[in-house]
Amino acid sequence: MLTALEFMLAPLIACLLLISITVYFGIHVLKREIIFIDIALAQIAALGSAVTLILHELDIGSHDHVYEHDSKSLMAYIFCILAAGLFTMLKNKNIRITLEAIIGIAYAVAATGVVIILDKGAGGDVHVHDMLTGSILWVSWSQILRLAIVVLTIGGLHYIFRSKFKDLTNHYANNQSQLNHPKIWDFLFYFTFGIVVVEAVSIGGILTVFAFLIIPASISVLFTTRWSFRILIGLIIGTIATILGLYFSWTMDLSSSPLIILFMGILLGLALILKVLKNLKSSTKNKNLL
Repeated sequence: MLTALEFMLAPLIACLLLISITVYFGIHVLKREIIFIDIALAQIAALGSAVTLILHELDIGSHDHVYEHDSKSLMAYIFCILAAGLFTMLKNKNIRITLEAIIGIAYAVAATGVVIILDKGAGGDVHVHDMLTGSILWVSWSQILRLAIVVLTIGGLHYIFRSKFKDLTNHYANNQSQLNHPKIWDFLFYFTFGIVVVEAVSIGGILTVFAFLIIPASISVLFTTRWSFRILIGLIIGTIATILGLYFSWTMDLSSSPLIILFMGILLGLALILKVLKNLKSSTKNKNLL
């Protein structure tokens, strides 16, 4: 048991850090109705990483491992900045294509680019696998420290300016935000979200990060509209799914990320059943009163 705790402690802390920030962004994403934004940003960041891998295979730049890791992250950030600017500018009532459609197109183009690039590179299949499912079980403490710095910095920024980000999201569909320079705040939202996605995907993979972002936030919306309660519910759901996923990963010798996603899906199903039963009970009570 002690061995399991020692081995799973780092993955557990990494997952809890991911949950603490993705639940918050997930609420924004759901209210903005741009569900696939994180997958698109993750795929665009992966395209930047793939470009860097090819550049190193072509002997462009240093082959030093640390430099390669930093340059890969730098290229991913550059691609995310470009995507943030693109999504900000294209959120325009004069453009008839919906932002969700643009996000989907961006994802498809970026995913195709990654496949083409990695198909010509050594170990491309490994990179694709790691990009999708991540390597949570093998996360290092240096990665956790870096993730913690990102989470605290961006979380702190969003907490300080929470009223501005909430106002922008609450009026996202009708473009009636009272903020000065809303495009700047919108860009800042996408850019900070992109930073989180880059760091999160390098640890958890695209599928796990998408699940962390959408499923706990979706469960929370079933029971409350208050942001603080929704964040709390999301944190509880994500933590339960993570603990169960890591536990059965250890005992059954299975991949942790799919198990975590599976348990979040199960919790979503249970939440839906609970909501239906609650509505039936309320309906029956109202009929009896009549």
